[in-house]
Amino acid sequence: MTASDIVAPVAGPTSSNKHSTRVRVPGKVILSGEHAVIYGAPALACAIQMYAFAAVTTSSASGVRLKVPEFGIDQSFSVLQLFQLAQQTQSRHRQYLTASGLLSNVVLNPTEFFAAALGASGLVTLLSDQHGLVIELSLDLIAGGGMGSSAALVAAMLAASFKHVGEPLTPAELVLKTTQSEHWQHGRSSGVDPYVCVMGGLQQYHKGYGERHVIKQLTQYFLVTTGKPKSSTGECVDAVKQQGFPNTLWQEFSIVQENLRTALQLNQSMKMCNAVKANHQLLKQIGVVPTLVCEFIDNIEAQGGAAKICGAGSVVGDLGGLVFVVGLNQALIEQLCLNYGYGVQAMCPDLQGVVYFE
Repeated sequence: MTASDIVAPVAGPTSSNKHSTRVRVPGKVILSGEHAVIYGAPALACAIQMYAFAAVTTSSASGVRLKVPEFGIDQSFSVLQLFQLAQQTQSRHRQYLTASGLLSNVVLNPTEFFAAALGASGLVTLLSDQHGLVIELSLDLIAGGGMGSSAALVAAMLAASFKHVGEPLTPAELVLKTTQSEHWQHGRSSGVDPYVCVMGGLQQYHKGYGERHVIKQLTQYFLVTTGKPKSSTGECVDAVKQQGFPNTLWQEFSIVQENLRTALQLNQSMKMCNAVKANHQLLKQIGVVPTLVCEFIDNIEAQGGAAKICGAGSVVGDLGGLVFVVGLNQALIEQLCLNYGYGVQAMCPDLQGVVYFE
């Protein structure tokens, strides 16, 4: 696949202000290595052509006005409020890390999450006393659905804001600042979501660093949306941690990840199916695949295909977020999804990562 195969930039949020700094950041899917990446195993993840958008304009009012229609957010914050929210969120996260607080208490609501991310980023020191910013965020990603929506939104927000005030971030700086807020959401984030969303493409991610791999044109690779999981990523991570699995299990994940990467790059459909099936069995073993999603995947395998959840999964309820499917034609997977009330779309890689447009 070449740059010419990529869908043209989609217009993000707009503003009436004449000068607007706009940014687009892709979501991502984890093809292999979810959960295992926290224990030092590599993960294979790919940016996708579904996006978070940010538009930043200068305001005559000081501070920041934050608008995120998808979450019903339209609120103004002073520089002091942003700083205080960041400090309070960081404090609650430290309490969680020392086992004196709950992860569910770290992020109180989406409004404070985005405001705290701004406050913790260092942006407040760059804002003028006479002028502020209006930041508008939107997305065509599915929030909470395993596509890295929170990382993509925060990365878009910070990339656009710093560029607008004349201090653009390097990709490494943007990954680092975005990962900070991911820790609040997930407890101890591996950093894979921010890295892949910012860098784009197919990445083999290990201990904070990614290695980009060439990806060919993908055919008959699908993403199925089963619904937003009842448990958060952080809750799933904690549930897995409490079971105390041996390191040998995470080594099994590493072997499967390497087999999947090789099969994907060489376009070996049978080996790809086998690797995805093996990955699904490991995820079942750690208890993050809901029963109904397992039934759905059993039906896919009965038709000659393979599937696995992409992301944390869920430890309660029937909804498992995103499912990666290979080995079936479009008509067949669409019919199976119709039987379960699931959504489905072709998986289209994004090779660009963060894109700025004026």
